[in-house]
Amino acid sequence: MSSSPAVVFLLDTPNVWRGRALAGTPARVLGLAEHSYRAGAAVTLVLCDRGADYGTAADWPCDVLLVHPNDFYSDWRLARMLESVTVATDFVSICEAEALLTIGRELSRRLGARLVYDVHDDEAAVASSLGEPPATVRQYETVQRAALEATDYVFVSTRHEAGLVREAGIDGTRVAMLPNGADPDQHTWWGSAVDAATLVFVGNLYYEPNARAVQAIRTMLLPSLRAEGLDIRVRAIGRGPAELTTPTDGLEFTGRVDSINAALRGATVALAPLTAGSGAKMKVLDYLAAGLPVLGTSEAVTGLSTDHPGVVVEDDLSAWASVLAVLLRDHEALRAVGTDGRRSVERELSWHHIGSDLLSNVGVWLDHPAPKQLDPQAATDALSVPRWLAEHGGQNALGSPEFTSQGRPVWLRRAEAHPPGVLGGRGASL
Repeated sequence: MSSSPAVVFLLDTPNVWRGRALAGTPARVLGLAEHSYRAGAAVTLVLCDRGADYGTAADWPCDVLLVHPNDFYSDWRLARMLESVTVATDFVSICEAEALLTIGRELSRRLGARLVYDVHDDEAAVASSLGEPPATVRQYETVQRAALEATDYVFVSTRHEAGLVREAGIDGTRVAMLPNGADPDQHTWWGSAVDAATLVFVGNLYYEPNARAVQAIRTMLLPSLRAEGLDIRVRAIGRGPAELTTPTDGLEFTGRVDSINAALRGATVALAPLTAGSGAKMKVLDYLAAGLPVLGTSEAVTGLSTDHPGVVVEDDLSAWASVLAVLLRDHEALRAVGTDGRRSVERELSWHHIGSDLLSNVGVWLDHPAPKQLDPQAATDALSVPRWLAEHGGQNALGSPEFTSQGRPVWLRRAEAHPPGVLGGRGASL
């Protein structure tokens, strides 16, 4: 295997805070970037400046370059920046089909790198689960298929996504199964607070499947629990629109939190009442790492078996109150289920192991000739902005660039020497 493959990860999101992720997709990208770096890869994370609180260099585990949106979505400007300030790039990893088709193929060509599509979600399946029009579902299918045809290699996180890749005719040697994970070392307080009668839900509430889950908790679960004679509190953790995050009796909203570890402390059971969506859910893995028993739907545990340690699966939300009533009264079961889930993360789903697997796969790929690529099917007419970008834009949740301007990137962290004025300032023109 070649030593220290150089990997560039591209991520556009407002959902980061001082090196931490506030939603599922950034959590996956940051997890892969951090732990492949710790395993020995030369990693650069390129973030699109959405005006978030990016903190200082100490908050980031690997090199991070912050760029203006006009630069992020320009293959030639972004390539020029990376050529000017980084060593040679072996792989470029992109997690959005639209971005891959817009800039990925040409960016990787300009850098002399190989292109990786990180299929973290099936947007067509999300659209279908939300009851969106068939034409919208077909549009997502077309874009996803075109992105698979345009890429050199693929990361997948679940068997479902692996099936999409097989249907696209991509050889298995070009595919790496890298499940979503959690870092058990970050959860220093773990285990169910069996006497607290506190349920928790974690999620980016600007994302429609999470918003629907909170509405189900508010309108269905809490009234049913009261009918069971249980005095229960629910804590919802994560950013969301004001019209959704109004507290009601028994339901509180924390907004963004400094530490998910601290936010989950004192919880009894974790909830994942998801009826729509796709892909492996980061919240469930964080729950398991925190040693919390998880009550979820089959959709919530996508990527895990329905009898996975630490989870109780029930798809009928009207039955949840009865399930919880039994579980909450059995303190030994609460402790045992939570401990089993925590141990499963330590054994099988730690980012440490997943980062090492990423490094092994890209090393093997680098030691063989790059695959010959065909031109993807025309998808220009179907191209649109990614779902999250449309949702955040419509809900005024994006934020505007505050730290960069076009042509003037900022290093949030850089291990080697860098030009004066780049780190900690407004950037230097490239």
